[in-house]
Amino acid sequence: MYKLNEHSIQRLSDGASIPQAEGNRDYQQFLQDVKREGISIVEGADVIEPDYVALRTGEDGYASTGEQLDMQYKGTWEAHIEDVKTKYPKTITGGTTIADVPAWVQEEADKVELRDTEYEYEYNN
Repeated sequence: MYKLNEHSIQRLSDGASIPQAEGNRDYQQFLQDVKREGISIVEGADVIEPDYVALRTGEDGYASTGEQLDMQYKGTWEAHIEDVKTKYPKTITGGTTIADVPAWVQEEADKVELRDTEYEYEYNN
């Protein structure tokens, strides 16, 4: 089984990181495995969704300290805080989901000529 990451493919049996490079024998084996066993052996990348704390403190959240001090002086600070808390309520707990496997995986596997055995690739290429 394999897991897609942002810049590589992880082989779960041994944790090896496989670059998406045509000349890499592990990448070629990945494509062979997908062609032989199907796309179900590949898991999509993790999608990390931030929680309300990360969102409130991110660039679309609370203003900088200096801006908030200015808002307090102008009397608009409480409205700003309320807007941010309404936009990012505590019910946003974040989490991790798994993305769909991108179409390129099956497309690349379909291009590969299926080998009879692993031996053939290892010793004849």
